[in-house]
Amino acid sequence: MRAFLRALIVLSTLIILVLGAVRATTLPWFPRWAYARAGFPPESYGMAPAERLNLAQACITFLNLPHDRTLLSSLRLSDGSVAFNERELQHMDDVKVVYDRLTTGALLAAVMALCAAWALRRRGERAAIWGALSDGGLLTLVLLVLLGGLMALAWETFFVGLHGIFFKPDTWRFYYTDTLIRLFPEMFWQLAGTIVVVIVVVTAFVLALFGRIIQRRMLRAAQSALPATA
Repeated sequence: MRAFLRALIVLSTLIILVLGAVRATTLPWFPRWAYARAGFPPESYGMAPAERLNLAQACITFLNLPHDRTLLSSLRLSDGSVAFNERELQHMDDVKVVYDRLTTGALLAAVMALCAAWALRRRGERAAIWGALSDGGLLTLVLLVLLGGLMALAWETFFVGLHGIFFKPDTWRFYYTDTLIRLFPEMFWQLAGTIVVVIVVVTAFVLALFGRIIQRRMLRAAQSALPATA
């Protein structure tokens, strides 16, 4: 039972760290920061910077509110045409479904971790909780190093493979004149991937380090509290 409870915490830690970092990039600050980066490709079809930013943030708002397609379908470009065509709207619907499922998964992982931690605490194994958190951080670091290496060496393979996991073939490919590509070029996703990796690596390292320190201190304190034997 102890091993099972620890495994739940380790796996939940991985899920929470990764999805938490993903959610950190799906907030209005991210397109504002990305668009301001030196070398970020300008919009090539006459969209003003303010309009581009407003539309990008509208897409992010759509992800973080209850599912309502009209948040996007009602938007218009400066020339009066619709901002997103039907194919783009359908893809955003698909993205919203995936986003909500991942969010639900992260919440369930948090509940599992809390339940497992409560059970270990009831068994008098508080040090095991911190040890499991540390192991979860270490597991996350290992996987992120591998993932980061793939992103650096074969970005196209990673990007296509990731979309292949969550979406039907070719439903996420668009023309360069489509608004979604104009808002979110390849560099946008490269920056997003980099930020996610950095956030996860830093938080996982801190958790792995301090989780192990706290675990060892608890074990030493428990050992010193044992009565001396003759």
